[in-house]
Amino acid sequence: MSTDWFLAGRYLKVRRNAVSWITLTSVVGVTLGVAVLMIVLAVMTGFTDLMKSKLVETQAHFQVLPAFGRITDRRAAVERTEAAGNGEVVAAPVIIAPVLVQYAPHRLDPRMTVMAFDSENDLPRLAEKGRFRFDELLVERLPGDLPGRRGVVVSAATAREWGVAAGDKIYLHSAEKLTSLIKLDKGKVSLNPDAPAYLPEEFVVRGIYSAGKYDFDRQMIFLDFDDAADLFGYRYREATLLLGWGADAFNQRQLLASLREKLPAGLVVRGWEENNRQLLGVLAVEKRMMFFLLIFIVLVAAFSIANTLITSVFQKTREIGVLKAIGASDGTVRRIFLLQGFLIGVIGSGCGILFGWLVIRFRNDILHTVSRLTGSELFPKEFYYFNELPAKILASDVLFIVAASVLLCTLGALIPAMRAARLDPAKALRYE
Repeated sequence: MSTDWFLAGRYLKVRRNAVSWITLTSVVGVTLGVAVLMIVLAVMTGFTDLMKSKLVETQAHFQVLPAFGRITDRRAAVERTEAAGNGEVVAAPVIIAPVLVQYAPHRLDPRMTVMAFDSENDLPRLAEKGRFRFDELLVERLPGDLPGRRGVVVSAATAREWGVAAGDKIYLHSAEKLTSLIKLDKGKVSLNPDAPAYLPEEFVVRGIYSAGKYDFDRQMIFLDFDDAADLFGYRYREATLLLGWGADAFNQRQLLASLREKLPAGLVVRGWEENNRQLLGVLAVEKRMMFFLLIFIVLVAAFSIANTLITSVFQKTREIGVLKAIGASDGTVRRIFLLQGFLIGVIGSGCGILFGWLVIRFRNDILHTVSRLTGSELFPKEFYYFNELPAKILASDVLFIVAASVLLCTLGALIPAMRAARLDPAKALRYE
């Protein structure tokens, strides 16, 4: 072991004096800073990955939309899309449209959206093939159910809010038919005398699902394709768009480029990342901002290290004078104090990684315990969409945190190291 490393390690040993205890607190500061950075970045990464997974599970890999209006021949559009995908694509025509739900005589819910599949792509088949992944899906035939009786599948969260169960009736209002009842003429509102009589469509709840993503569960209800076409007044062959699934949702750049090249100009292809670009961009910016803000914790620890080593330089003036008197160069003295900052950074980073890993490992247990003690839900799914706190540790994040922490701690020791290197050995021995 070289003299530089030996003396740097010796000066870090905890002894009964103020400098050593301040050094210990500096290590603790680095530990907490690294742990907080690691926990926050792991949670942000886990949240982003889980959000991407849920988006793919509830939105398909890509969409094929008409440039204007609706797809007029859904069968032909499906054949073109699957042919353009060279056998790697499965497409399904759907009707997606907003709807007003009446679930009680005087209770309406305007937040709902209808998603309807044809008979070849009904909900149980899609769930079985993994096109849509549900935490829970129960679609049952009701007692006395007659062929042609129209039904809907709603989420467990919506069913609880509406107070309905399998077998109960709800009524769906088409926004297009409702607006056709009103005539707007030069800012005046009146009833449209040419509009046909309109009544809401009656449906029975035939199934309950849960996708595990609160915003999707809260707004999406499923219908049969023909029932949705009747509700919105669409022709038999029409669809609002196609949902498509490829081999890999996270590596489909070439597939999307092939589809855009081969499909007619009237059809637009959008990948799931493009449809959610704003959300994914916000998550990426939040992760970078959290790192930028929390790195200041480590920066404060670096200033604490500088303060500790400045005090150490003054207390060890005589020792520094002896070292220089026996031949130690300015560079050797400088390295001794720089290595002290480096070792504090390494020790603090190691302890911080261990502490951060333990917190991440038992994060949900800690969360549930704090929730029980405080009597409040710290992670409400209404705001965060998921039932538990996600987290994922990336090796690149850990290496970046450690590198930044060790660098800041070493730089924090730079000023004390330069001060020690400039000491005159004769003056140091004379006055000490």
